[in-house]
Amino acid sequence: MPYKQGQRVEYRNDQGQQAQGTIQAAEGSGQQTRYTVKNEKNMQQEQVPESKIERQL
Repeated sequence: MPYKQGQRVEYRNDQGQQAQGTIQAAEGSGQQTRYTVKNEKNMQQEQVPESKIERQL
């Protein structure tokens, strides 16, 4: 499912922990899409592949 800039999502970070954030940008297409997500807890941006995004909030 393609996500758009500004959407809030729940995802798994590099440590495998659940996190929530807002999509800042999308790069690529299809299953290869990588999103720049701003983590709501630590306010840092992370690169997240679409496969690690669990749902839209």
